[in-house]
Amino acid sequence: MLGQIRRHQKWLWVVIAGATIVSFVIFIDPTTGRRGRGIIGRGSGELASINGRAISAEEIEQARDEARLEYLFSSGRWPEEDESSRQFFNLDNQIQRRLILVEKLRDLDLRANDEAVADWIAHAFRDRKSGAFQMELYQQFVKTALPRGRVSENVFVNFVQHQVGLEQLSSIAGLAGGLVTPREAEATYRQENEELSTEVVLFSATNYLAGVEVTPAALGQFYTNNMALYRNPERVQVSYVRFAATNYLTEADQQLAQITNLTQQLDAIYQQRGAEFYKDAEGKNLAHDAALAKIKEEQRQHVALGVARKKAGEFLQQLDDLYQKEPKQLDNLEKLAAATGYQSAVTEPFTQREGPKDLNAFDTFAKAAFALKPEEPMASEPILGADAAYVITFKQKFPSELPPLDAVREKVTSEFRQREAAEAARKAGQVFYATLTNGLAQQKSFQAICLEANVVSHKLPPFALSTRTLPTEWEGRVDLSLLKDVAFNLSPGSTSRFETTRDGGLIVHLVSRQPVDETKLKAELPAFTANLRADRRRAAASDWLRKEFELARVTGVLSQKKAGSK
Repeated sequence: MLGQIRRHQKWLWVVIAGATIVSFVIFIDPTTGRRGRGIIGRGSGELASINGRAISAEEIEQARDEARLEYLFSSGRWPEEDESSRQFFNLDNQIQRRLILVEKLRDLDLRANDEAVADWIAHAFRDRKSGAFQMELYQQFVKTALPRGRVSENVFVNFVQHQVGLEQLSSIAGLAGGLVTPREAEATYRQENEELSTEVVLFSATNYLAGVEVTPAALGQFYTNNMALYRNPERVQVSYVRFAATNYLTEADQQLAQITNLTQQLDAIYQQRGAEFYKDAEGKNLAHDAALAKIKEEQRQHVALGVARKKAGEFLQQLDDLYQKEPKQLDNLEKLAAATGYQSAVTEPFTQREGPKDLNAFDTFAKAAFALKPEEPMASEPILGADAAYVITFKQKFPSELPPLDAVREKVTSEFRQREAAEAARKAGQVFYATLTNGLAQQKSFQAICLEANVVSHKLPPFALSTRTLPTEWEGRVDLSLLKDVAFNLSPGSTSRFETTRDGGLIVHLVSRQPVDETKLKAELPAFTANLRADRRRAAASDWLRKEFELARVTGVLSQKKAGSK
């Protein structure tokens, strides 16, 4: 990579050196910084400490920006621009994680030099085909992406310096895991790719359902013993107005049309994610123009959802004004929707765990709904779903209750029959296992014993430890993990005990073990060895980092929510 960036390396180092100087001044001069964005006022004293060293507000804010930059480089969007990150990206946790890692770099005195930083930037903004650094991509990133995320170029370069150091740290931590000898790699390959030929006898509940007798007494006893399973959890019902993103595609198109360098921005996303990120229906890489079209449509939908959220916010403000005048009117949402031309609706009662089944909403919808009550009937902000924004108000809450048997009779009957059938299947399996044991002691073959007992033995397709799935016709019939656990402990010609499963059980007979093909081994071993070493290095690094996080002594406030935010 060094040879590929020689033409631009001097220019990159000027950027890096300048950013380092500015950052150093900001770090040592408490009168500088971004007060408007700061996490805490300058006179507030220590926020927190890690392993006894005080962490300043500037360090926390740098960690905040670095956590966001890390997300940007992995997903192509700032976390606040991506709905999935709003659901699953915990910024507080990522800030703490980043601070602990950077503190470890400080402890070990791991510092990235300018050349390593230049290499990282050149690699991140390279042409995917030639591998050469593209200055235009970097300049576009600095002019558009960084301002959109309210992050300066100086902060970005500091992020890269830390990122290079963390990659070196991960590499060092994983060194022990990469010490895989050629002999060990070959042995592991043989172990994971040795194929087993087996036969299996299945005892499934479906074969015994017809014989289950359902009597009122037995069904009543089953219901009594399992009442907790049939208790209805607390449910809530809300009124809502849905602002669908599809209603604002015209506005989205207008906004995109105003971006003069839209094609360059789309191409920057494409280059960042890589050609392999976009696939067609057959799993092949999309052509460049087709990928750009797909990215543009993604951005179009994203912008439209943003417009929908804005419209929902305007409606919510009107609703809040209405509640200020009529705080006890739980039908204010319906009134306002009718007056402003929007369509209101009411959900079916739903649980917090499942959420409304008829809406394409995230977990935040149910969480917000269950926080509502008659005294505080309105959610404080619009709730984003996958394709719409919602404004919701409290309608009704239903307490947890135990329904009478008649109300759930069909469900109880089905589960009773399933349980009885599974138990019958297990009893049949145990009886056959006793017959099998006696027959094998008499030197009878597995196949002969099955034939005499009128039990069907199924021949499974060969599988190995590396096998991920069985053919479609076997999906749901045999648990592959259980099959491996049982079969790989057998020797050829031997038979397993009866193994119980959720709906019955099975017995496995190992016919033979097929050693790996030597030609295939010779061809695949180099790549397998490299992957094995990489996996071991990652596992070792992950284990080391986990222990470091457990040992880190963190005190005070590292939370951007508690300390303030941008």
